[in-house]
Amino acid sequence: MKKTFYVSTPIYYPSGKLHIGHTYTSTLADVMARYKKENFYDVFFLTGSDEHGQKIEQKAKEQNKSPKEYVDEIVLTFKDLWEKLDIKYDRFIRTTDEDHIKAVQKIFSFLLEKDLIFLSDYKGKYCISCEEFLTFEQMDKDFVHNVCKNTAIDFQEETYMLRVSKFQKYLQDLFKTDFLEPESRKNEMLNSFINTGLEDLSVTRVSFKWGIPVLENDKHIIYVWIDALSNYITALGYGSDNTSLLEKFWAKDSEILQIVGKEITRFHSIYWPIILNSLNLKTPDKLLSHGWIISGGNKMSKSLGNVIDPIELLKKYSSDAVRFYIINNLPTDKDGEWTEELFIESFNINLANNIGNLLSRVSNMIIKYFDGLLPKKEVAKNNYLVKIGEETIVNYKKFMDKYDMSSAIKEVLKLSQECNKFIEDTKPWALEKENKLDELNEVLTILQKNIIIISYLLKPILTKSFSSMIEQMGLKHQEINFDSIEKNNFNYKKIIDKLVLFERIKN
Repeated sequence: MKKTFYVSTPIYYPSGKLHIGHTYTSTLADVMARYKKENFYDVFFLTGSDEHGQKIEQKAKEQNKSPKEYVDEIVLTFKDLWEKLDIKYDRFIRTTDEDHIKAVQKIFSFLLEKDLIFLSDYKGKYCISCEEFLTFEQMDKDFVHNVCKNTAIDFQEETYMLRVSKFQKYLQDLFKTDFLEPESRKNEMLNSFINTGLEDLSVTRVSFKWGIPVLENDKHIIYVWIDALSNYITALGYGSDNTSLLEKFWAKDSEILQIVGKEITRFHSIYWPIILNSLNLKTPDKLLSHGWIISGGNKMSKSLGNVIDPIELLKKYSSDAVRFYIINNLPTDKDGEWTEELFIESFNINLANNIGNLLSRVSNMIIKYFDGLLPKKEVAKNNYLVKIGEETIVNYKKFMDKYDMSSAIKEVLKLSQECNKFIEDTKPWALEKENKLDELNEVLTILQKNIIIISYLLKPILTKSFSSMIEQMGLKHQEINFDSIEKNNFNYKKIIDKLVLFERIKN
């Protein structure tokens, strides 16, 4: 039976356009989903939109629309962006989907019946922009939220509360595992929330109507962190008549990866495991909490005017160029820098000068010296570049299996650099002049094989370029998988075209 892999992004809030931060998260998930498919896993990739709440109700009113009309329009822009970025998800869940609504009501009723939810009053500071009740550690002295820089409002109303305080020991035990990465985020959650004494969480509102009503008390609307977090299981059929996907992808032996930005780690690492534990469901194997994208020393935000529109970026550059920068230049364990200058520099150094130049040089030499088709040649197994190619596959898989995509891609770039150095050391043009054709054939055969390795390992990232990279080496892209590159028993076709796949970007 095939192994199973389930990967999710957070569901994004449709209060405006998506920005490069959303693009970052979705690209990470898409690359992992594609990699797992190459490893013969059954994969389910979930993304979607979190469409309820006071802010949506307000935005719709400002535009003289119903909340549903408002979110319907914005969701279309989300799907358009994912298509342009070549994000291939299995389901786009909306919290306005009928199956989700019914399942969330069932979850709430179940928790209420178990006395894990109780009716109370809540008084405190509330951030409308983030749909979040804030602790004093999350605000400055003027009650400005540290994350979004909006001022929190005074809030007091009747609410149902989730008994978070009951789960301190459970969470402390969970955090002894490697459930949450990176380590710095784990320590932050422990020191700021779990070990200091957990507070019960308000999970309903009565001051607006745009949301899922509580069946037992319909003046209450189920608040975002039960509504939104539950999507990861309702999308698989939890609470419905058909739970086959849930039984397959949320099974004990299924690998579950959830990717989030660090600003919502608290909800996914504390409240989500509590909900799952209460429902007798497993905790995800890994919660990968990536950092922010920094531009000019500041976190990207609308208020600072440094937000990058991914649609404009994709119009100007290719989806492959954007995907490559995200995976190579934005490691998940720390904040990553994004400026257009860095983007262009990375593309030119890594794709144009390193990989693109290698592809072009080798295919041109095969065409020039052997009329596009190398004679079959057994290559010495102990050749150092042959060994580096084999080691690169092993190291790449090791990093990818740990969800360290940035380190994995750097292994591939190192192999390409070694290949370019190999060309300078062996001087194929000199071998041809000296009529050392057997030696020349061996050099180009080694390079051809390594370029196939490089191209294949970049397949989950360079989704548009991959087939051209492989065909430039005389093969069909359908022939390439982890098994075939290890066996290397390909029937090469004649290379005819001289392609430049990654043209330098001019500033």
